[in-house]
Amino acid sequence: MPYTLPSPSASLNLDAVDIRILNLLQEDGRLSVRELARKVNLSVTPVHQRLRRLESSGIIDHYAAVINTGKIPAFIVFFVNIVLKEHSTQLGGEFIRRITSFPEVVEFHVIGGEHDFMIKVIVPDMAAYRRFFVQQLGEVPNIAKLQSIIVLETIREDSRIPL
Repeated sequence: MPYTLPSPSASLNLDAVDIRILNLLQEDGRLSVRELARKVNLSVTPVHQRLRRLESSGIIDHYAAVINTGKIPAFIVFFVNIVLKEHSTQLGGEFIRRITSFPEVVEFHVIGGEHDFMIKVIVPDMAAYRRFFVQQLGEVPNIAKLQSIIVLETIREDSRIPL
């Protein structure tokens, strides 16, 4: 597919301590530098330097609270598979800009196989999904096919990356 997507920055060499710091922060993003230092058996200064390097390199993108949507009953999750009519860089770029502008879209993936893209959509109810599907997604040019999949139950969801 000839889309121009942001390329990952040059990879940073991670040692065992960096990986331990990343795993600890994935478990608890609120750990202080002092607590991290204690858990990786280093003093505060080198841990602080490592943390800044991980942040400035983009390996740590941001810090956020993970919300359990299962505990908030007013949400419905859909996956939508999308096939485009044409695969030009200009049309693909416009499509990507439009989809990323929708706050209901919480994940957006280029995929291989029968479909070109997959998005994860979270809305409060079925009426909101219908509005999103018709008034927002339906107005995006260059879409040939949409396939909605409703999530009935999430058995496991984890944002941690196995390092």
